[in-house]
Amino acid sequence: MIGFVILHYMAYEETIACVESILRNVKGEKKLVVVDNASPNDSYRILVERFKDDNDVDVVSSGGNVGFARGNNYGYAYINNHYHPDFVVVMNNDMDIQQCDFIDEIYNSFAMYKYFVCGPDIYASKKKYHQNPQTRKVLSKEDYKKQYRKLWIKDKLSFLFPLKYAFKSIFCKETYHSADYSKIPYIDSVVENKMLHGSCYIFSPLYIRKYPEECFYNKTFMYLEAEILHYLTQKRREKTIYYPFLKVNHHEDASTDATYKKQYKKSIFSVKCLLQSSKAFIELMNCV
Repeated sequence: MIGFVILHYMAYEETIACVESILRNVKGEKKLVVVDNASPNDSYRILVERFKDDNDVDVVSSGGNVGFARGNNYGYAYINNHYHPDFVVVMNNDMDIQQCDFIDEIYNSFAMYKYFVCGPDIYASKKKYHQNPQTRKVLSKEDYKKQYRKLWIKDKLSFLFPLKYAFKSIFCKETYHSADYSKIPYIDSVVENKMLHGSCYIFSPLYIRKYPEECFYNKTFMYLEAEILHYLTQKRREKTIYYPFLKVNHHEDASTDATYKKQYKKSIFSVKCLLQSSKAFIELMNCV
């Protein structure tokens, strides 16, 4: 049996679409756990009511807005303790799965590669490119220290963000350049031990047996989960793979967009979260 953990915050229409795509398209034995991360709107009640008669879906509450890593850890521990799945798919709520043999391919991938963590082919529907495996540089501890110092300054100057965005809206025409993303190639073969995109992971029996309570490092609120997971798996010599025969679609940032209608508020929030996560990652690298 395969477990799916879907972290929800406010954007219930996206969460419903995600859950229903799995129920409708993915063949095989499965259990879905939707974790509401203390949404301040009425979406938790809406989701409970929507799926109350579906035995394959549990809607649970984290009890507070504990962030991305700990919210997913809550669902990951819940599904392992209650249902004991062979694999756990941890995915964003702004995704869908159209692949009917998704579960069969999970078992096939593990039979061949015996990995700890697998990343599927993730297609970004807005920017029209494939997000796995990650092509960006893996940063060092010194790089993160430099990033932390820059973020600290940005955070102190965040009161200027409204002026910045007001100026841009008046004097600058924002253009969207898809060419940057079109240069990122689609990889059609298995790749081992490269950084994987943080929106969807498949955790194998090897990972679940070793870490039944947590899939992510629990000291971040949001951001750098992928970087930290890659760092830890490589340090522990745990194989990760990109497997292009598993496919998901990613529509991106539904929860954050639902929370912050104004771009400058989203930017302030992002800087604060990146600052905190960078500090947590540096402290981790000092120990591991």
